[in-house]
Amino acid sequence: MGSGVGFSVVGIEHPHVFELVEGLLAAGAHEVGHAGDDGPLMELYEQWRADSPRLDVPAALGHDAADLVVIAGVPAERAGHAAAALRAGKHVLSDKPGVTTLEQLDDVVDAERSSGRRWWVLFSERFGNRAVSEAVRRARAGAIGRVVDVVGLGPHSLLADQRPDWFWDPATSGGILADLATHQIDQFCAIADPADTAVVELISPSVGNVSCPDRPTMQDVGRVMLAANGAIGTHRVDYLTAAGLGSWGDCRLMITGTAGTLEVRANVDPAGADGGEHLIQVDADGTHRIDVAGVELDWAARLLADIRAGTDTLMTAAHVHRVCRLAVTAQTRARPWPR
Repeated sequence: MGSGVGFSVVGIEHPHVFELVEGLLAAGAHEVGHAGDDGPLMELYEQWRADSPRLDVPAALGHDAADLVVIAGVPAERAGHAAAALRAGKHVLSDKPGVTTLEQLDDVVDAERSSGRRWWVLFSERFGNRAVSEAVRRARAGAIGRVVDVVGLGPHSLLADQRPDWFWDPATSGGILADLATHQIDQFCAIADPADTAVVELISPSVGNVSCPDRPTMQDVGRVMLAANGAIGTHRVDYLTAAGLGSWGDCRLMITGTAGTLEVRANVDPAGADGGEHLIQVDADGTHRIDVAGVELDWAARLLADIRAGTDTLMTAAHVHRVCRLAVTAQTRARPWPR
């Protein structure tokens, strides 16, 4: 049975749009149309969603049959589209980064509160990876005691010949911490403060360009530390993955508690087990490789249920706001990477 929720798509500039739309369709939502600029991704999208009508942006933002607007355009443009959709009475699901400046965030939050609609940013490393999702669940449930340390690593492949022009300029991409590090900040906050009540301290952010001398504004490495509820998080993101890995990045999450550890190899276990989504738990009873094949990736079903019932089963607005604010603040405060 379908959910009865219709959605439109605005902006097709990042491959995450396929993940967002596929999840919503599988959960029973239906697409009413899409808008965006011509390009390779738009061509692929229209081949995949051949029955989806091409709309202009205003029509997609205010479509009568759309309860939800999915946004995956140029990062610097996402917040403006989100605020417009919210003020048109639509809920919004955005790819990360949902905003690239604090002024954008304030505008979206104002639109969300005045409209009574919801704005979600899907931090897909947690909601789209079974090992990460299960590690966060276990940490929150006390499987390794009180969490005291979180290490999050988000390496990516540069794939320079496949990147659009906006990717290379922090003014349009948001910068490496405002963009990639939203995943690690989301995971830390979900683990260290699931109630969204603690003050999260931001420590020593830095960004740099260590491998792209021909692209002087590019940021290909970034680091930030966070602290909350007696836990410290240390996070690095980069575009330095070597071509020989066989994956776009060796993303890892390592959680240390007073009674054990959880380690995630999200995409690949180098020189180890085949495939992705690896989770290893060490506790008083031994070392366990956790089978996560049965973990349900139900973000889309939960989001659609929240739209219908006005609930917060996916994530709270406070969590989305805090992750985005921390990421953008880290970006604005970042010092140059050591040379």
